[in-house]
Amino acid sequence: MNLQPASDLNTELFIVRKIAFSRSRSFSSFIIRIAIAAVALSVAVMIVTSSFINGFQKEIRGKIFAFWAHMHIKPYSMADSYESGAVYKYQDFYKHPEMLPYVKHIEVSAMKGGLLKTKDDFDGIVLRGVGEDFDWSVLRPYLKRGHIISADSTESMRQILISKATADRLQLDTGDKVVVNFIGQEMRARPFRVRGIYETGIEEFDKEIAMVDIRVIQDINGWGRDSVGGFDVFLKDGQLFKSRARAYYLSVFGGLLTKDRYDELNRDPIDDLTTRMNHEINADYLEVNSIKELKPGLFDWLDLQTMNELIILVLMILVAVINMVTTLLILILDRTNMIGLLKALGSNNASMSKLFLYYALVIIGAGLLIGNVAGLGICLVQQYWHVIKLPQESYYISYAPISISWLWIAAVNVGTVVVCLVLLIVPSRLVSRITPVRALRFE
Repeated sequence: MNLQPASDLNTELFIVRKIAFSRSRSFSSFIIRIAIAAVALSVAVMIVTSSFINGFQKEIRGKIFAFWAHMHIKPYSMADSYESGAVYKYQDFYKHPEMLPYVKHIEVSAMKGGLLKTKDDFDGIVLRGVGEDFDWSVLRPYLKRGHIISADSTESMRQILISKATADRLQLDTGDKVVVNFIGQEMRARPFRVRGIYETGIEEFDKEIAMVDIRVIQDINGWGRDSVGGFDVFLKDGQLFKSRARAYYLSVFGGLLTKDRYDELNRDPIDDLTTRMNHEINADYLEVNSIKELKPGLFDWLDLQTMNELIILVLMILVAVINMVTTLLILILDRTNMIGLLKALGSNNASMSKLFLYYALVIIGAGLLIGNVAGLGICLVQQYWHVIKLPQESYYISYAPISISWLWIAAVNVGTVVVCLVLLIVPSRLVSRITPVRALRFE
């Protein structure tokens, strides 16, 4: 078998192929395999980490928005309370939602605190009144047992939906009878039958919210049918959160920006839409609040996950880069005699630098291939079979969710190649300091 390269073949690439893909147990081959494994592990970890955190944030935000809407419009009040005063139902923005082009759906709501009582126990509860315009499709995925409130105008006022957390505390099931006591100037009680049991997994909601027909709250408060507690606003898809790329840019390079520019880039689109809606509604007696303003702790906690992801990504890239630099230096030392021989035969420093950059490309390419296959394989297994479980009381979800972004995976691959090659230029230049005489005498 002729091992000499053809005249039109890249000599450096020919040499790299013979060494890197050799089945012999040489030290160089062993080092290359170790380097490929390290790059593959780094890429796989980055893919799995990004897919998990992206999926986790989407799942939790989806639950929050589906159950609690993106924004709330209610009568202006200095008190931070679930209950609010009455407001006229047929506002212009409610009758003509097209005047707010970024809004997908608006529905009425009302809140009322009470005491849920069974034969043997009792517990505090907040009743959320919903009307005919309530989009039940957002709640159905979280319905564990029973049914939604019926459409029958008489029967629906005697039905209640409770959370699984409440049902477990009070040992209730569908079909059971309960009484809700309302405390005001005088104690009033209303009997209900449990129509269904839901579970979103978000403790802040599940532990205290039950759902009833809005007319129940209107009657308890002495309101007319044209009065409601407020409006829940759902935004159109694509209107919500800043891109992940911008979040990473701000995390890494935010210190290079002025404070005003940083605040401008870091501002979430939902904040801008909240301000915009306040101006467009232009009613002194109404205020618009985003769910981020009402539940800031949840969203701060979610934003921390992006920082955790950034730390893992930076660490994995550092592992890959340090490994590549170390491998290249070891290869240069191991192949010093070969470098001297090739220089003695007429190769120049540029040719030698190219030789070791080809080494790097082989390692990076093989590592990316294996890392992508392993990372995507783990993600797909988790996505379809939910192998990795989570404690729902801590993470609001019972399994590790996965959301694969092909654009982000492409960015991870391109970024790994670019960072590694840029940082490998310096060690590859070390071959220019090796002279043929010293190299051939090197042991």
